[in-house]
Amino acid sequence: MNKKNSFTLFLAVILIALFFMTLSFTQEKNTFIPNMPLPAEKEWGAYVAPKAGSFADFENLIRRQANMQAIFVGWNDSFSFLNYSNIATLNKTLVIFWEQYNVTLDSIIAGDSDYYIKRFATDAKAYGGQIILVPLHEMNGEWSPWSGTVGNNSPEKVILAYRHIHDLFSNTNNVKWGWAVNNESVPDTPQNQIANYYPGDAYVDYVGVDGFNFGNPWQSYDEIFSSALSRLKKYNKPIYIFSMACAQGSQKADWITDALSKIKSDPSITGFIWFNEDKEQNWLINSDQQALQAFQNAIK
Repeated sequence: MNKKNSFTLFLAVILIALFFMTLSFTQEKNTFIPNMPLPAEKEWGAYVAPKAGSFADFENLIRRQANMQAIFVGWNDSFSFLNYSNIATLNKTLVIFWEQYNVTLDSIIAGDSDYYIKRFATDAKAYGGQIILVPLHEMNGEWSPWSGTVGNNSPEKVILAYRHIHDLFSNTNNVKWGWAVNNESVPDTPQNQIANYYPGDAYVDYVGVDGFNFGNPWQSYDEIFSSALSRLKKYNKPIYIFSMACAQGSQKADWITDALSKIKSDPSITGFIWFNEDKEQNWLINSDQQALQAFQNAIK
């Protein structure tokens, strides 16, 4: 072989090696799989608090791309203010927990917020992506101004306010309606039971529940959710666990493994949203390495 041919062969070998090195590096960086559902076709996502980083940071952390992204929106915040067009571009469902602060149920029912609601509906329609809108969530608790037992509120007023908001979204076909109760009624009185807050089949596309293991006492997934889920199943609607998380503790990884296994195996549950924030407790999925690993393994 002459020197010219030897050099050409050497150069070809180098170029091929560089190609495979580049390919390997690219694959290593992009470790998560786009829009990977849980087994049994479950939908899943998260609310990621600003202090916990961006949603992309969360996805890189868990090495998967979620198909739902949740946010909390205060009453009188405009939809255009949110600037979440990238969620639609990424083909994710935007879940909006719409919190009725600084307004009363009576005021909503009377139509005092109609201009704001209609503007929000118009902007949501223009957004174009899929939205699950969840107003008045955890209404059977006692910690929100829209809770059914607070002040002169009642379950009947919660229903009327929910229906009023819903009816002002006519022809907004990309918006679906979620109804999210707390896993237990606080206070646990006959008036404050879950069934007393249901707006009706015509007003709800998805029923759901919020529940957390606060850690004191430590509660299993079944202890938190089984009672509420049994009540929700009677509505024959798709069920979401709209907010869930576990406090930091030595058993957090086991709790995550058990919870997501139960969700996967329950055909009545459509999906779940992890509440990823260090708040009342450290709900972060990476509060320790074992918890993170458990979550990563559960959503493979």
